[in-house]
Amino acid sequence: MTQSQDEATEGTPRPRRWRYLIDIVVLVAVTFLLDALLGPFIPVPINLERGFAFDAIGKMLLVGVAWGLIRLRGERLADMGLKRPASWMRTFAIGIALAALVFIAMYLSEKAGFRRDLSKFKDIRGNLELAALGVFYALIGAGFYEEFMFRGFLMQGLAMFFGASRGAWIAACAVQGALFGAAHAYQNPLGIAITGTLGVLMGLLVLASGRNLWPVIIGHGLFDASRFVLFYLEARRLADFFACELSLPTRQRFSRRGSRTRFPFTPALVRSWRSIKVPSLLAAD
Repeated sequence: MTQSQDEATEGTPRPRRWRYLIDIVVLVAVTFLLDALLGPFIPVPINLERGFAFDAIGKMLLVGVAWGLIRLRGERLADMGLKRPASWMRTFAIGIALAALVFIAMYLSEKAGFRRDLSKFKDIRGNLELAALGVFYALIGAGFYEEFMFRGFLMQGLAMFFGASRGAWIAACAVQGALFGAAHAYQNPLGIAITGTLGVLMGLLVLASGRNLWPVIIGHGLFDASRFVLFYLEARRLADFFACELSLPTRQRFSRRGSRTRFPFTPALVRSWRSIKVPSLLAAD
C-alpha cells in the first residue's frame, strides 16, 4: 500500500473503507447516466465506425470521472497502478510476452472447440479504415480503459473496502475478474468464462508486478489490436484462429473437398495466397 492508503486504514478505517465502495457505486451510476443521456442522440442501429468513436469518447469521459473521484479522496493515479516502472524495456517485454501467451492460449482453446461469438466485428473484414479504427480503439478502449478501470480503480477500491489485507487483494482480484467477464456478455457464456479467467490472471500479474498496470495495458492492447488486424486480413486460416461466428454467406465462401480448400477468388489471388509462408501456429489442419 501507499502512504496515503496506510493513513486511510489507521485511526478511523471504517468510513475510509466505505468511501471506496461509494466511489465505485458513483462511477457505475455515472456510466448508466451517461448511457441514458447520450442514448437518444445515437441512431440505432449504429455502424461500427460510429460505435468505436462514441464508445471511445464515453470511456475517456468515465476515466475523467474516475480520476476526479481519486483526487477527491486524496490519492493519485499512481495509487491505481499508473506509475512509472523501474524499466520501460522490461515492461514492454512483459507486455509483448503477455500478448503472445494470450494469442497462443486462444488458438489452443479454439482448436479444442471452445469458440466465442465475435460476430459484432464482422464488418472489419477487408475494411482498412475500420481495421485502423479498431486498432486505435483496442489500444485506448481495451488496453488502457479496461485495465485502468478493472485492474486499477475497481480492484484497488474493492481491496481497500475489504480491508487492504493480502486476502482482500485476492478477493478483489477474483471479483473484478468476474465483473470483467460479465462485461463481455456479448461473446456468449463461454466468452464470459474465458474473459473472466483472463481478467483474474491479469489481475494476479498486476499484483505480482507491484501493482503496476503498464504491463497488462500493453499486453491487452497489443492482443486486441492484433485481432483487428487479423479480422481485416479476412484469410480463412487466420479467421479460424479466432473462431469468429461469421454470417452464413461468409461461411459459404469456403468449401472443403477432400484435403484441399477451394477459394472463390481469382487464380492469381489463389496463387498469391499459396505463396505466403504461414507460421505453423496459424496453419490450418
